[in-house]
Amino acid sequence: MKMFSEEWFNAVVEKLKNSEEFQKKGKGFDSNFHFKVLKDRKAKLSADMAFGMWFPTCDPCWFGKKPDDEVDIILEAKAGVLAEVLKGNRNVVMALTMGTVKLKKGQLTKLTGNLGAVNTFIKVAGSAA
Repeated sequence: MKMFSEEWFNAVVEKLKNSEEFQKKGKGFDSNFHFKVLKDRKAKLSADMAFGMWFPTCDPCWFGKKPDDEVDIILEAKAGVLAEVLKGNRNVVMALTMGTVKLKKGQLTKLTGNLGAVNTFIKVAGSAA
């Protein structure tokens, strides 16, 4: 299944909903999380795409763009960079620090204070591809 496809996204959502670890570590996160994936020729993504969900319940979730004022946290990155993060080949905190993954909205402390949920999300999302 191709990473960042709607099929991949639906599989990620189902896995997260059923992950006791994610649900436990995400307790109290309570935020609309939106990902903007930028086109990247090297990663074979020819158009920007977006997806998001409420952490930790994953409900509601959406595939496609959502207005910035309707979400709490926005992460933006080129498809290849985000794929490396989700596959565990690049550290998310380091990517944020270096600016290869951009926090476009929200507080870094919210992410770092919930690293257990963030890391579990990465593990689950990376395994769905």
